[in-house]
Amino acid sequence: MSIASTNFSAAPSASGYLYQARLALALCLRHVNADAGVEVGIERLDDVSFERDGTPLELLQAKHHIDRIASLTDKSVDLWKTLRVWSEATAKDPTLPARTRLALVTTGRAPSDSAAAMLLPPGAYSEGKTRDPRAAAALLVAVAEAGGNQELKAAYAAFMALSPTMRASLLSSVEILDNQPLVTDLDKTIENDLRMLAPRGQAGVARERLEGWWWPRVCRALMASPVESISVLELEAKLDDIRDGLKRDALVADQEHVDPTMDEIADYERRAFVRQLKAIGVGGNRIEYAKRDYYRAFTQRSKWVREHLVFDGEIARYEMTLIEEWQPRFQQMRDKIGDGGMTDLGYRQAGQELYSWVEADARFPFRTVTHRFLTVGSYHILANELRVGWHPDYETACATEEV
Repeated sequence: MSIASTNFSAAPSASGYLYQARLALALCLRHVNADAGVEVGIERLDDVSFERDGTPLELLQAKHHIDRIASLTDKSVDLWKTLRVWSEATAKDPTLPARTRLALVTTGRAPSDSAAAMLLPPGAYSEGKTRDPRAAAALLVAVAEAGGNQELKAAYAAFMALSPTMRASLLSSVEILDNQPLVTDLDKTIENDLRMLAPRGQAGVARERLEGWWWPRVCRALMASPVESISVLELEAKLDDIRDGLKRDALVADQEHVDPTMDEIADYERRAFVRQLKAIGVGGNRIEYAKRDYYRAFTQRSKWVREHLVFDGEIARYEMTLIEEWQPRFQQMRDKIGDGGMTDLGYRQAGQELYSWVEADARFPFRTVTHRFLTVGSYHILANELRVGWHPDYETACATEEV
């Protein structure tokens, strides 16, 4: 039996910590270009905090449940542990609720008749329902007075130690944000906020680059003593870097190391671009490399088109560049042959010289993309359509078979 299948699995705790860090990033994006003085802290003043000069503007408790079955009833452990943290903080600083938003962010659900449901944000209510912190206080006081859960004894005591006025003040500042995305779903939330920054179809790439910076930055903040906050200005600077890298003329080539399946390789064996290579005596691994380059160029170009990252006619113009670079070299080969012709071996050797130029030297950028596979693979796409060829008489040699 694996450790993960026992009661000792650390997955729930680990996902909870990951949730705090990823949630902090998602929430931090709303402050970008809005308030340069804001800083975000993780495990600093609370699970997540937004501060200015060390003074909390928002304190958030984050409760993540992998199975989503958690319910914020009036006896909820999540709710009462959160209230203990804020009650103790309010006892030390009675002005805290008046100047700080307190939010419980949870993947769980607040039942409609619960105290938590009475503390949802104002916009979360249907017609006829409103926030009611005083009614929520009455329900919670009844639970605390009844006791029952010894695990929550300290939480009950911290809440009841506040005066009725302070309890009402505390709950007036509390917002319950229930049914929030799981840690694995926050990528969609982050990408949605990045759509105005990234070119069409590139929000996912922007998020990956942003998180690639965020996680090490969070680690450095947590390892500092005391724990550091992260300025929104740092986030803005990183977003500027990502924006520059993803501007419309900077396509991302992400199919460089993608390989075709065995079925696709077998299908390629019947294609004209493979027959062209065999006609000039290319075989073995060089044909396998050609299949791979064809596949990578085809999938990369298709992906750019599908995600609307290339302009109308842009690929056609690129292909015309390749054809016009091939034309004089092909004609030079034909001129060397002359009217007298050559033996079959001579034709193959001449064709191999031309194809060797494609393999080793032909590198024509598509915007800023200079990857070898794109040029070579695009030549194979053209060869498959008989728009270019390697054999001096390639049209006759291949036109009779299906392309």
